[in-house]
Amino acid sequence: MNKILENKYPYLTNFFETALKENRLFHSIIFYGSNCYSQYAIALELARKLNCLENGSNDCTCQNCRWIRENRHPAVMTVSKLDNKTDKSKTVISEEQINMVLDTMYNSSEFHRVFIFCDAQITDTKTNDYDEFISTGFNPPQGDEEKIWYPLGLNITCLSSVASNAMLKSLEEPHSGVTFIFLTNSKDDLLPTIVSRSQVFYVPDTKIYQYNTDFLNQPFHSYPYIPKEKAVDLAQYLLNYQLENNLEPAYILDSIQYYFTELIKSNINNQVMVNIIFRDIEKIQESKKMIKSYIKEQTVYEDLAFYLTKS
Repeated sequence: MNKILENKYPYLTNFFETALKENRLFHSIIFYGSNCYSQYAIALELARKLNCLENGSNDCTCQNCRWIRENRHPAVMTVSKLDNKTDKSKTVISEEQINMVLDTMYNSSEFHRVFIFCDAQITDTKTNDYDEFISTGFNPPQGDEEKIWYPLGLNITCLSSVASNAMLKSLEEPHSGVTFIFLTNSKDDLLPTIVSRSQVFYVPDTKIYQYNTDFLNQPFHSYPYIPKEKAVDLAQYLLNYQLENNLEPAYILDSIQYYFTELIKSNINNQVMVNIIFRDIEKIQESKKMIKSYIKEQTVYEDLAFYLTKS
């Protein structure tokens, strides 16, 4: 896989390398997290590996690899409210667009078709996320020096239930040589019927934040085997630390998520442990949504602590 992505996401790239070699890549994939540019880069790298005419090496310059890096390959399509439009709407991915995708699938092709679904916007300002994306060697589907294409996470407004339901049959009975990839901030922003038919992967934001996670070493020293009777103590510890240090609950949850992401790196060869950590990171995402819904911090911490502890 792409060296930059390998360094940022070793678990994900190792997983997909193995899946590609063993020909067991799932037909529908969901990437979720806060950095949609990283999700988009991983999606394009998967498309490149699936269509490479040589051996899939990072420096391959075959026609397919060049076209995908330039974002002009006929079989790799970004589907957003701004991209590959078949109607005049600029606010949603329309049912008409979905039908266009489905019609495309029925045409024979020598390529492996990859459809990348996301929301998108055009901005005037380059961001660090954009610079990191460009450094991976890929180009966005549109934009120039003054106008920057920026991927956003899908939600039920952008990808409506009507549009989602239009593709369900293809997700249930997948065509060979076709992969769907959905980018979102949270899997809860997609219809459960899409989630249940997809493999779901958390793509952590690898920006460097000033998180001092030392305060988590003591309560999580026996993770992932924290006894259930410690749940209340764990929740109270997190609440007390927040109040004593005048912190926002979002900072506490972000710190735990960062702490767990670092645990992935130190357990990269332990797939069972990595799967547990990814599952628990998903729960932290749910806890963040609870906070945004104005649920009491203590309730959120207790819910999370009882999930993380074992009976």
